Amino acid sequence: MGYKLNKNWMLRKINIAVIGCGGTGSFIVDSLIGLDTALKQLGHQGLSVRMFDGSNVTPTNLIRQKFLPFQVGENKAKALEFIANSLHEKDFVAVPEYFNISNKYNNEVHTADLIITCVDKPSVRYALSQLNNADTMWLDCGNGRSSGNVVLGDMKPKPQKALPNICDLYDYSQLSDADSEVKSCSAEQSISRQEFGVNQHCASHAISILWNLVRNGTIDHHGVHFDLKAGTVDPIKVCENEWLTYGYELPV
Repeated sequence: MGYKLNKNWMLRKINIAVIGCGGTGSFIVDSLIGLDTALKQLGHQGLSVRMFDGSNVTPTNLIRQKFLPFQVGENKAKALEFIANSLHEKDFVAVPEYFNISNKYNNEVHTADLIITCVDKPSVRYALSQLNNADTMWLDCGNGRSSGNVVLGDMKPKPQKALPNICDLYDYSQLSDADSEVKSCSAEQSISRQEFGVNQHCASHAISILWNLVRNGTIDHHGVHFDLKAGTVDPIKVCENEWLTYGYELPV
C-alpha cells in the first residue's frame, strides 16, 4: 500500500515540534541534529526544531538521558538547545515549559509539519488527537520497562485520514496520568524502572521511519513494536488489514 511524503516537505525547512525532552526526547533531539546535517548536505534546507519541556536535569537523568554532567539543574529544553546550537551550530529553539494544548505556544504546534511526542502522560496524547490539523504529521514515541512502540500518523479529521496515528490505534481517552508521575530518585530506581537502552532504541526507530520517509519519499511501515528483553521488533505496516487488528477502519 505505502504512504507518500507531502512534497512540500522537500521545498522548504521542515518545521518540527518536539514535546518532551527527557528519556526518549533527548535522544530524538540528538538524532535530529544529525538528520538536519544530512539533509543540508543533500541540498535540502534542513529542519526548524522547537523543543518543549518544563523539567530540569537531575543527576539520575544522566543515566538514561542525553545530557552533559554540567547541565544538572538546567531546564531540559534549554540544555538540549545549548548542545544543538553551541556544539553543533544549529538554530533549534527551546520552550522551557510543559506543553499545554491551550498555552501561548499553541500556534507553533498547529503550524508544525511534524509533532514528535515523547511524553508519559496519556492526557497529552489525547489532547493532541483532538487538533484535527490536516497539514501536520504526528510521530509518537512510547516505552515501558523494556519495550515500546513508535507510531507515525496524520492529524487529519477522520473523513480525510490517510494514515492512522497513535490515538486512532489505541484509545487514550479513558487513561489516567497517575502512573506517569512516578519519579526515579536514585540510579538503582532509575534502572529498575526502565532498562538501560530503551530510550535510545525507541528514538532510533522513530528517526529511522522519518529518515526513510524524507529520503525515499514513501514508507511501507509507519510504526514498530519492540521488546529488548525478547529481542523482537514488529513493524506496523501501512496496510488496512493490519489496522483492522487494532480496531481501526479507514473512512470510506
